[in-house]
Amino acid sequence: MKRKLIVGAVIVILAAVWLFSSLNDTLTPYISFDEAKQRDQRVQIIGSILKDDVHFDSDSLQLVFKVENEDHQQLTVVYTGSMPGNFDQAETIVCMGKYKDGRFHADELLLKCPSKYEGDS
Repeated sequence: MKRKLIVGAVIVILAAVWLFSSLNDTLTPYISFDEAKQRDQRVQIIGSILKDDVHFDSDSLQLVFKVENEDHQQLTVVYTGSMPGNFDQAETIVCMGKYKDGRFHADELLLKCPSKYEGDS
């Protein structure tokens, strides 16, 4: 009986540790562009896509574009992967990744598109 209790406790502890580490990975904080440049860990930045400065290389699947935050600071973002289908309609983008070598290297993009259900202002 005591052995089953110990095994059960170990399983519960391991599950809690796994759950916490998984949750911690998804809780990447939004930070400013300046803070992103200083951190050596995965972070999230948010900004408006500057549509005049978007380049996609279909051979290397590399998307390079600039974003601008509310303070009018600009940052070059590099993303390797397929271009998101609604990238052209998106106004705001959340980029998750790390800053290195003068650019923000995103490993995940979340597009914020204007809703077709919003009323005209």
